[in-house]
Amino acid sequence: MIKYIIIAVCVIGAGAMGYVGERFMRPTTSAPSDQAATQELMFKMPLGKFTMQIIQSRKILHLVFDMDVYVMGASSFHEINGAVGRARLRDATVSAIAELAETDLSLAQPIEEEARKAELAAQIVRKLYVNFPAVRTARLNSFYANTSLRN
Repeated sequence: MIKYIIIAVCVIGAGAMGYVGERFMRPTTSAPSDQAATQELMFKMPLGKFTMQIIQSRKILHLVFDMDVYVMGASSFHEINGAVGRARLRDATVSAIAELAETDLSLAQPIEEEARKAELAAQIVRKLYVNFPAVRTARLNSFYANTSLRN
């Protein structure tokens, strides 16, 4: 009988300790610090206006577009924001657009819809993400395409 009383006291004592001690053992959810919050933000980096001429088999595709990219994290933004980093990002963007122009025939059509602009920006970001993993999204501010026959 004394054995059952000892077990009952231990169970009740452990329950009471767990109930009272739970607030000391539980991980706290504190507000993120300012440094952590700035690491989570996306920073806008305007790349400017691009003018490209892409020679295809029977025609020449002229593209004019203005684009902004959004970089995740302040440290990544400061790495890319220098003259060398921005030039590398612009060159990678031109290469991505040239690759898309060779494979996507709908690029020659004028793009008026916001949904099509967002889709094109997403395709560009997927190509940029290989070399620039901090680039998360992009926005096409303006896009103009024109074709002319090749001589």
